[in-house]
Amino acid sequence: MKEKIGVIFGGRSAEHEVSIESAKTVVKNLSLAGYAVSPIYIPRRGAWRRVAPAALAGGRLAGTDMEPSFGKESFMLAGRPFRLDAVFPLVHGSTGEDGILQGFLELLDLPYVGSGVLASAAGMDKALSKDIARKSGIPLLPHVEISGRDKKSVAAALKAARRLGLPLFVKPAQLGSSVGITKVKAFNDLARAVAFAFQYDWRVLIEKGVDRAREIVCGALGSPLDARASVCGEVRPKGRHEFYDYEAKYLDDNGIDFLAPAPLSVKTAGRLRALSVAIFKALGCCGMARVDFLMEPGSEDRFYFCEINTIPGFTSHSLYPTLWKKTGLDPVKLSHRLVRLAIERQKAKSRLQTVR
Repeated sequence: MKEKIGVIFGGRSAEHEVSIESAKTVVKNLSLAGYAVSPIYIPRRGAWRRVAPAALAGGRLAGTDMEPSFGKESFMLAGRPFRLDAVFPLVHGSTGEDGILQGFLELLDLPYVGSGVLASAAGMDKALSKDIARKSGIPLLPHVEISGRDKKSVAAALKAARRLGLPLFVKPAQLGSSVGITKVKAFNDLARAVAFAFQYDWRVLIEKGVDRAREIVCGALGSPLDARASVCGEVRPKGRHEFYDYEAKYLDDNGIDFLAPAPLSVKTAGRLRALSVAIFKALGCCGMARVDFLMEPGSEDRFYFCEINTIPGFTSHSLYPTLWKKTGLDPVKLSHRLVRLAIERQKAKSRLQTVR
């Protein structure tokens, strides 16, 4: 009998449409891997809806409303119990990648693909993930953090940021998809960029930038005890895009060139792959993650950890599956491996002793 896997997608974040495209790909991959797949759509208003795989493939999101069940069955579907053996979350960004959805799945006692509550929350928080990376000896660019919008703390942060030099990147501390990010080339624009970032989060980072930086990415796969890295890739924004911003990611089909493997020396590629595994393990990640680095142009010795994405895009042209395909693991086998990791983790947790 086929194992039943739910693919959860949609959600309220800016990456809603990308999540739908990721789900189409993963549903197809898991079906080819031999699973019985149930797409579960979360509209922006927040309900849960089971969609037929054929309907999703055709871009139709109508389906049957379902409710979570905290008993032996995972959900109630049309008033009847509906059991799943595991779920594959593909809700990118807020409420999906930050530990909130993961905590809910823990309450349902369901195996799920990807990192747990703590690692998801830490990975989404740029300030916290950088602090963990720093303590693990991973190179970083200096930054200033602002918590709260009171005039005194903002003024002090702006003054400290001037000492970092230009360019600067201003970004919300807990948001993905390059939403709310501004590249600042003149100090007169800094306050405006901070105000813009505060529209999306109550904590903001002002980070030293690397002018014309090379953007290097690497995929991590496995558990906190046994993880490995893909080949490195290089994202090259083009046209009017100065960096891999929201428009280049999602709105401009010709916004980047992606080179995989990246044109790096064997030594540098090896170091970046090792650092990707190191940050993956330091955060306690599981399943999948994409680790992003910035490299100074003209020197492979000066590179810096930028961020980690614990639910990377999974469309046919997304960076993470492309990296693993170039490493020798095709998307169907990759999707299957992620499900097995989720089920193995749940079995290991069930063997732990609980309070008597």
